[in-house]
Amino acid sequence: MEASEDVREAARRIGAVFGALPQVVMFRAAVDPEADGEQPDEVAVAIGDGCPGPGYASYATLDLSRYPTNVTTEDGRPIRTELVTVGRADDRVLADVLAQCAFALASGSFHVTPNTIVPNAVKEADPGRGTKHLMLVVPFIWPDLEILVDREEDVTTWLQAVPITDAELELASRDGAEALFARLETAGADVSNLDRDSVV
Repeated sequence: MEASEDVREAARRIGAVFGALPQVVMFRAAVDPEADGEQPDEVAVAIGDGCPGPGYASYATLDLSRYPTNVTTEDGRPIRTELVTVGRADDRVLADVLAQCAFALASGSFHVTPNTIVPNAVKEADPGRGTKHLMLVVPFIWPDLEILVDREEDVTTWLQAVPITDAELELASRDGAEALFARLETAGADVSNLDRDSVV
């Protein structure tokens, strides 16, 4: 699959945040045998090595915003979303994880807002990891990332995908995603590590 000009332009913009032009990887969702020949969803993911520092890599969707989020502004404009996450430089599975999350959101079955939880997004990409799910939060790692882009026709936001464990998912279901985020912050959880210990 070849990247479109829109994807290349989005890669240049996120490259300014990551500190270098990223590698772009295209993902295609699995073919649904009941989809009557419908084209499967596709998403482009940018990979920026060395961001936010040596030994790390940042990952971002570049064209997820073309799919609906089921959320609008008060004046009725659609709110679009792109995703970003961080991982260890040698753990490339995070590109697949972000793509799995994007395909789940593209299905239209989520209201995509801060603190949305996407069950099994990590498990679908790599079942053996300590974290299985993703929680979407306001990004807190990239100071140059413009989190909200307000245009006349729509609004695009960025959300950070934070891997969480089964026990953390249970806490969020019981006490709310805000309570889980507070627990992760207090514990200083390493959100770049898919195999980190649970904070619950």
